[in-house]
Amino acid sequence: MEYKPLTFKGFFEKYAKQIRDIEPLKKSYSQFENYPLLPSQAIYVMDMQEMSIPYHRRIDRLLGYLNQEFVFELFNELYHPEDYDRYMHLLRISNEWARRVKPEPFSIEVTIDCRMRKKDGTYLKILRQSTVFETCRDKSIKSVFTILSDISKIKTNNSVNLSIIESGTGRILLEDSDKGEKSVKLTRRETEIISLVKNGLNSSTIADELKISRHTVDTFRRKMLKKTGCKNTVELLSFCAQQGII
Repeated sequence: MEYKPLTFKGFFEKYAKQIRDIEPLKKSYSQFENYPLLPSQAIYVMDMQEMSIPYHRRIDRLLGYLNQEFVFELFNELYHPEDYDRYMHLLRISNEWARRVKPEPFSIEVTIDCRMRKKDGTYLKILRQSTVFETCRDKSIKSVFTILSDISKIKTNNSVNLSIIESGTGRILLEDSDKGEKSVKLTRRETEIISLVKNGLNSSTIADELKISRHTVDTFRRKMLKKTGCKNTVELLSFCAQQGII
């Protein structure tokens, strides 16, 4: 499926202009200072009227970005290139729904799972749970509160999915699932190498087996990690097994 090209900043600029002159009903961020978080979680507030991130906590621990680095503009580069168009498609769907329905603060939960880039260039599979935090006088959404959870060890596939859930009842109000996982094609040589890795061979032994250099084997392994978005060999083996490659 092809998606209409969007940028994160560009998507919100139009909405920010629409609500710029509407009086906001501002709330204090102090309630989030004692909000209980697991080591694998972080939180932030995104102000869509001001196009800013006025509050965040533990982003440095989860993604590695310093306070001054975690800004609105960063979101243009925060998502895995293979997930970006799909993510923006779901963001548009969820925001158009919310602008039409105008839900009350904390009355709904919007969840999207996707890969997010850490400061060191690696990616985590993240569950993003968001809800309305502040509104304007006309009930337009001013800001959203978001919890980010690292689910890399729980969900290893690369699907990107959306669910909007009613907080009080748990009823699903809107859902858009990525039915087909992103197809990643490995070359014949890459398939040979990952099959040998599965059999317990190290790079030196694989090099001898295939009559190529150790450096070449390591290069192929790095390329496979980048191509699949996996962080290490264990994830790569799991991914290839799920895809039926090995």
